[in-house]
Amino acid sequence: MKWSSGVSMRSRSLNVAGTLFMAVNQWLQVILITRLLGLYEVGLFTYFLALMGPLVLFTRFSLARLVPTQKKLAYDYIVFKKFREVMNVSFIGVSILLILFVDLNLYESLCLFIFVLFRFYENKEEFIYTENIAESRVYVLGLSRIIRSIVIIILFTSSILIFESLFMAILSLLVSQMLVYHLFDRRFSVSGKRPDAVMTFKHFKNIFLLGMGLAVVELISSLVTNIPRYVLEHFHSVEVLGVFATIMYFTIITNNVVVAINEGVIAALAREATVSPSKFYRSFFKLCGVFLVLIIIGEIILIFFGNDILVLVYGPEFIGYQREMVLLGVLLFFIVYTTLLEMALNIFNLYMHQVVMQTMTLIATVILSLLVIIPFGLTGAFIVGIVTHAILMMMQIGVLMHDRKVKRRP
Repeated sequence: MKWSSGVSMRSRSLNVAGTLFMAVNQWLQVILITRLLGLYEVGLFTYFLALMGPLVLFTRFSLARLVPTQKKLAYDYIVFKKFREVMNVSFIGVSILLILFVDLNLYESLCLFIFVLFRFYENKEEFIYTENIAESRVYVLGLSRIIRSIVIIILFTSSILIFESLFMAILSLLVSQMLVYHLFDRRFSVSGKRPDAVMTFKHFKNIFLLGMGLAVVELISSLVTNIPRYVLEHFHSVEVLGVFATIMYFTIITNNVVVAINEGVIAALAREATVSPSKFYRSFFKLCGVFLVLIIIGEIILIFFGNDILVLVYGPEFIGYQREMVLLGVLLFFIVYTTLLEMALNIFNLYMHQVVMQTMTLIATVILSLLVIIPFGLTGAFIVGIVTHAILMMMQIGVLMHDRKVKRRP
C-alpha cells in the first residue's frame, strides 16, 4: 500500500511538472510574439484564443471532469470517445462559420483557420487525457505535456526567429500537436485498445443530457473570462488587449497548476466523498490551505517586484503597470479558489447549480464591462475580473454549504 501511494505521489508530481512545462511554453510563446512581432500580433493571437475558447470548452463537454466523477452511466470509454468525435466535427463546422463572419483580412483568417486545426488536435489529445484521469494514470498527462512542450518550444521558437510571421508560428503549433498526438498520445489511449462499439442515439442523448449542464458552465465561464477582452478590443485597441493578455498570462500559469493538481486528486477525492462528505472536506481544506500559503508568497512578490518582473519579461514598454500587477495579485486569489470550489461542486454532481451561478456571473460581467472597462480601460478590466470572481466564489461557498446542510438532515 505504501508503494502504491508513492507511485501515486510521483504520478501527481509528474503531472504538475508537465503542467509547469506547458505553462512556461505558453508564456514563452507570448514573450516571443510580444518582443519579436509586436503588441498588435500578440493582441491578435489573444483575440484568436478568446474567440475559440468558449467553443473549445463547450465541444469538449467537460468529459475530463464528467467521466471520472459521474455515477449514472456505465458506458465504455469508446462510447464517450465517439461522442467526442461528433463534437469535434461540430467544432470544425462552427469554427469555419465563425471565420466567415468575423471581421478579419485574408491573412488573419488563414492564421485563425490554422489555429482552429491546432485546437481540434488538442481536443483529440484531451480525450486521451480524460481516459487516463479516470484510470488514475495522471503520469501519462505529465509525460505528454513535457514532450509536447519541448517539441513546441523548439518548433515555435525556430519558426518565429526564422520567418518572423504569426502564420508560421501558429503553423508550428499545429505541426507540434499532430506529431505528439500521433507518435506518443495514441499509445496511451484506453479506448483505442478495446473492441469497437456502436454509439446509439440513446447513448448520445444520455451523455448529452448528463453533461449539458457542465458544458454550459464551461461555456459561460469562458465567456466571463473573454467578454472583458472583447470589450477592450472593440472600445480601445488590439494593442491594449495585447498588454492585458500578456499580464494575464500570470493567471493562466497559476490556473494551469491548480487544474493539474485537481486532475491528480479528483478521482481520490470523489471516492472519499462517496464514503463520507466529512472525509472529503478534511482533505479539501488541507488542499485549500496549501494554496493559501503559495498565494501569500505570490502576493508579496507581486506587490514589491511586480512591475520589475513585467519589464524584465516583456520589455521596457511595460514600465508603469505596478497598479495592474497589484490588482493581478488580488485576482489570482479568487481564480485559485473558484477553481478549487468548482472541483468540489463537480465531485458532488452539482452541475445545474453551476449553470445558474455562472449565468449570474456572466450577467454581472457584461454589465460591469460596459460600465467600468469602457471608461477605465486596462485597469477596469482587472477590476471587473476581481469583482465577478468574488461574486462567483461567494455563490459557490453558499451552494456547498446548503448541499452539506441538506445531506446532514436525518
